[in-house]
Amino acid sequence: MNKKRIIKLLSGILLLPLICGAGASADISDPGVYFKKNVVERKLKNGITLIMMNRGYSPIVSLHIAFKVGSAEESYHTQGAAHILEHMLFKGTDRLGTKDYAGEKMLLDKIEATGETLDRLKLQNPGSSEIPGLEKELQNLQQEHSQYVVSSPYDRLYTSMGGVGFNASTSKDMTGYYIELPAERIESWADIESERLRKPVFREYYLERNNILEERLMRYGSNGSGYLNETFFASAYSAHPYRHPVIGWESSIKFMSINDIKRFYNEHYIPSRMTITIVGKHDPEKTYQTIKKYFENIEVKPEPGEVKVIEPPQAGEKRVDVYFNAKPLLMMGWKKPAAPHKDDYVFDMLSSVLGDGSSSRLHKALVLDKKTATSVSVWNGAPGSRYDNMFIVFASPAEGVKPEQVEAEILAEINRLRKEIKPDELERVRNMMESSFVFMLDNNDGIAHQLSYYQTVSGNWRYVADYMRKISGITPQDITGVIDKYINDRNRTTAILRDSRSAK
Repeated sequence: MNKKRIIKLLSGILLLPLICGAGASADISDPGVYFKKNVVERKLKNGITLIMMNRGYSPIVSLHIAFKVGSAEESYHTQGAAHILEHMLFKGTDRLGTKDYAGEKMLLDKIEATGETLDRLKLQNPGSSEIPGLEKELQNLQQEHSQYVVSSPYDRLYTSMGGVGFNASTSKDMTGYYIELPAERIESWADIESERLRKPVFREYYLERNNILEERLMRYGSNGSGYLNETFFASAYSAHPYRHPVIGWESSIKFMSINDIKRFYNEHYIPSRMTITIVGKHDPEKTYQTIKKYFENIEVKPEPGEVKVIEPPQAGEKRVDVYFNAKPLLMMGWKKPAAPHKDDYVFDMLSSVLGDGSSSRLHKALVLDKKTATSVSVWNGAPGSRYDNMFIVFASPAEGVKPEQVEAEILAEINRLRKEIKPDELERVRNMMESSFVFMLDNNDGIAHQLSYYQTVSGNWRYVADYMRKISGITPQDITGVIDKYINDRNRTTAILRDSRSAK
């Protein structure tokens, strides 16, 4: 769940199904006051943060569990671990997902020993004559193990309870798990999820690892925009882990040790980094007692601390070309501070003026008027939001138009905006953002996503409540100020995807 801008997140939320009465927020004149008045926050003794909101008419609740752990926490030894771990937490426990754990456990130990040996040989001695035999042994063990496995144990349980939207996601900054259920099922959910976290069994590890390799191929190996995105951040960042893809590099996935995954889990899936968010029609006090009952006994562990690597200042433009069997694409960006720095709010406004919708400056100039691009979009807060990040412009050049021409026109349009921006243009954008913000309150899952995200990433859900107040104070001079300070050649990274078919 990457934070682009809050308005982008809210716009996406509007596409989700409404799960409460349409009149639930009709009398809300100030969303910030509404949030502060209705959100209930509790802290369990072991450090888990619980955020609740009782709202709506239908007895449905959106339940989120989030951990402040993403690919930013990975080392060169564990790239891709956070994403693999997310997959493994769907496999069950010693009670769920198995027909006979006692019998299964012996096979799991054999599978792990064989898999670890095989990985080590492939890395250290890829020509070893032992490899084919070990591959066959691992295949046979996995086939034997399959008779013990109950697939998709959580899907089965939650479907039987009337659950919808059961899913998870991993980003640079966090990992989240989601479900919507009837409110009467809160205790069942707490029982299931607390067991999932206390006693996970990483069954089918090597099969899942292969699935993730296929997922990576689909996202990057056969997708031009994914390949450009990956190359861009690897070029833009020299030291900070934001340079690595969330899914990991191919070799890091292929040889990821199950023991590294277990260590990563034990070090980072800890109460002090965990937020539970529950939004919908329920009794917060009763819910609090239920959450205490099931989650407060999760063991307290040492806090691993924040990422210590700080990206060094950029001393000149970085440019990279990549060739791919796809139409050309352009990606350009500038490094900047993350929230809660004031400049991040200014960049949110700037990104809306430049790239939000068909009335935005870049769309009108490049897509409608000059017809040099088929699409232009802007992303503030890439690729994550816990650490200093980037302001990025994407563009798809029109047929026969060189990416460099589109690049020059984008820079010219930004310079034009710097000279022409007026208070009424900012007011129009603010009104659009506020409308989306208010409309978001008709959706339990949207609210839960926002509260969970900002509590996890910024350490304070009140970012959502204070957002429009912060935006309302932005002036044309602020816009000019961030352009002058950050939007320059020295601070810029540019990546161009060129059609390898044309190059030939």
